[in-house]
Amino acid sequence: MSWKRTSIKIIMANKDYPNGIKFFTYNNIIEEPTREQIKMFAEGLQLLSNGDAYLGSEVIKHDELSAD
Repeated sequence: MSWKRTSIKIIMANKDYPNGIKFFTYNNIIEEPTREQIKMFAEGLQLLSNGDAYLGSEVIKHDELSAD
């Protein structure tokens, strides 16, 4: 198997979102993001938001398996 891409889903809370929670997906990030990198990214998103609170994240790694 070979790495194809990595995505990250950031979970934010805000009273203005339906049900108070919203998921933001970002594609084509680095292969192995660290906990610190994800936290810093989420903090940057909070600064750009209108009162969002960071609830967590999900890292999704896409690997490719050839038919060989």
